[in-house]
Amino acid sequence: IIVLAGAVDCGKSTLIASLYELFQSGPIKAAQFAGCDTLPAFEQRCHLSRTESENQTAETARTIYEGPHPEYLHLKIQNGESEADRIDFLFTDVSGEMFEHARNSTDECKQLTFLRRASHVVVFLDCEKALITDKKWGMVQEVKSLFQSCLDCSMLENTCFVTVVWSKCDFFEAAKDKAAVEAFVKEVQDDLKTSFGDRIPNLKFHRTAARPTRFPNLKMGYGVRDLLDDWILIWPQGRAMQLEPPVENKGTRESEQFAKRLGSGGGDV
Repeated sequence: IIVLAGAVDCGKSTLIASLYELFQSGPIKAAQFAGCDTLPAFEQRCHLSRTESENQTAETARTIYEGPHPEYLHLKIQNGESEADRIDFLFTDVSGEMFEHARNSTDECKQLTFLRRASHVVVFLDCEKALITDKKWGMVQEVKSLFQSCLDCSMLENTCFVTVVWSKCDFFEAAKDKAAVEAFVKEVQDDLKTSFGDRIPNLKFHRTAARPTRFPNLKMGYGVRDLLDDWILIWPQGRAMQLEPPVENKGTRESEQFAKRLGSGGGDV
C-alpha cells in the first residue's frame, strides 16, 4: 500500500496518473504492466490531460474530499519471469483536505487507519509554492505538522518507508536563481531530518515532475520511474494481495460500479 499525502493541488493524483501513462508505452525499466482492477478510475484521472478533453493544457481532475476513507487505485506489475515476481500496488487517492484535518486534529488523524498499513508514505512538497516567498515556509510547516500529528497518534509505523517528494520540480529547473533554490532545499531537508530522523528511520528525499510544463527538457514522468524502483525493491509484505472488491455497494462512480461488476464476476469493462 502506497499512501500519497500532501496539500490540495500538490500533484498527488498527477503522479499516479503519470505512472499509469508511462506503462502505456511499454515496460518501465524491467517492470512490466501485469494488470489493473481500477482501469476506469485511472482513465477518469487521465482524461483532462488527453486530446479528447479539448483542454488547452494538460490537467488532472481534483480529488473531492469525502471523509477519512480513501479510494484506492490498483496496479499489478511483473518484475521477473515467475508468478512470485508479481507485485500488487494499492495507491491511495485522497483529497488534500483529509491531511489538512489530520494535521490540525489528533482525533481526525486517528481516523486515517490506512496509514498503519502503508509500506510507503509519500509526502509532497510543491516546488511551485517553494518559489513563492510568502508561501514556502507555510508549506514546510504543514508537512512538519502532519508528521508530528501522525507520530503523536502512532499512525506511522517505524517500519514504514517515508519519502518526501519535491513535486513539480520543473519549476526548480526553470528558476533563475538556482543557488537560492538549492540552499532552500538543503535547509528544509536538514530541518526535517533533525526534527524527525530519530522517529522516522526510513526517511529520504526525491524530486519528480510528473507532467512538466516549465522546463521542456524534462520528460513526462520525470523521477516517477525511480520511485517505482524504490517501491519494488522495498516490499515489506512480500506477498500478492487477494483483492476482492465488495459486490454490494451503493457508489455511483464508474470505479465503484466497476468494482461491483468485478466482484460479481460479470459484465465487460
